[in-house]
Amino acid sequence: MRRWLVRLALAIAGGLSSYIGLSVLLFVATMHRASLSQESRHWQPFPPLEAHDRLLIVAPHPDDEVLGCGGLIATATAQRIPVKVVYLTAGDGFTAAAALTTRSAPDARDCLELGQLRLQEAHNALQQLAQNPETGVCLGYPDRGLLAMALRPNRVYRSPATQATTVPYSNAQTPGAPYIAPALIADLRRVIAAFQPTRVFTTHPLDDHEDHTAAALFTREAIEQALAAGELAQKPTLYYYIVHRGDWPLPQGEHPNRPLTPPFGLLRETWLTLPLSRTAQERKRVALEAHESQYALMARFLSSFVRQNELFAPASPPRAYSTQPYDDNPAIHLQPRADIVSVQAQAGREGVRVSIETLKPFRAPYQMEITLLTVDSAGNWSDTRWRYPNARLAARREGNTVHLWLPHRPLGTAERAYLMVSVRLYGAELDRTGLMPIPLSAVSDAPTPPSTLQYAPSPTH
Repeated sequence: MRRWLVRLALAIAGGLSSYIGLSVLLFVATMHRASLSQESRHWQPFPPLEAHDRLLIVAPHPDDEVLGCGGLIATATAQRIPVKVVYLTAGDGFTAAAALTTRSAPDARDCLELGQLRLQEAHNALQQLAQNPETGVCLGYPDRGLLAMALRPNRVYRSPATQATTVPYSNAQTPGAPYIAPALIADLRRVIAAFQPTRVFTTHPLDDHEDHTAAALFTREAIEQALAAGELAQKPTLYYYIVHRGDWPLPQGEHPNRPLTPPFGLLRETWLTLPLSRTAQERKRVALEAHESQYALMARFLSSFVRQNELFAPASPPRAYSTQPYDDNPAIHLQPRADIVSVQAQAGREGVRVSIETLKPFRAPYQMEITLLTVDSAGNWSDTRWRYPNARLAARREGNTVHLWLPHRPLGTAERAYLMVSVRLYGAELDRTGLMPIPLSAVSDAPTPPSTLQYAPSPTH
């Protein structure tokens, strides 16, 4: 009997080892597939900079401005075009970097010291790129907490790293500002109104990093509020840059003679390419090295962005359709019922209709969480979330698509609305969309319920 128990245990262990081994292989293969450069595609040229341009770079963390826009900043500086960089956080939540500097397990004080160090590194980097360190301004909101702030916009957030609930840096724009979304947007709006940019650059809503996802929302909303208040002479053009997407860009490391091309998962975007001169490339490389605390940990990754060009995607207007929100998570391919393929949303005065397509028909034990953010004309935020399956939600299934009707009266007075969908398994998030703006201008007063929705199949995943 004991021999059979041993054999059974060995068989189970062997099966688990095979599963783990195959999962690791799938992880590597999927990450590389999602990050492959598509060098055969011809990308449109970035519109040339003009003498009247004023460029605002919104960076979630110190170093993002160099990774995504370092060559652009150097090019604009060479043409004497004004540039302003806004850091939403000081990067004080990267505990691995704090541990490297302290040589021990970092506490809240160590993380705050890391934030000051990273701001000094950003100052040094801008000296290389813009030849003027005063180009940068720090807002000082919580690193690795921006998405949580966005999804709970009226709740004060506490940083797990620094334990701060307000901006802790005396050299930030508004020291002591609470960690809530309206305060961050007000700070960013003041920078935008004072600088009067013609073009604004921020991280892509589908960037893998949660802070980068939130930065896209905050930037769009700050621009909209500034326009509504008459604080801008003209509406700036908004562009996105990408930093984190699987293990993109490939190949990693220093390859200054190779082009930077979009990750596989974002090929449907309209990418614009800005060629970089050797001088701009060199300034970008030196500026990245100025971020010493990051370079010590991720030199190979950071160096991957010093290429022949930089890429920018024009921000699209609010639309009712979003496809392939995320496809770079290897684990999701083992669970196709949780893999979000597309989301369609249409808002009315009494609620929003949402159609969510998954790779295979959705069912328990997976659970969808839908978060709806609305902003009224006074800048007041409302956040509501629903979970499906939920007997109280009007729902209809059609093949791989779930149609939901989400009643929400605040939409009647909303100026703007944003939607995020995530799929969870026992509380763990498996897949999610970005925060997608929903059009409100052309909606009926009484949207039809889900049972009468007409669904058009989306492109395949």
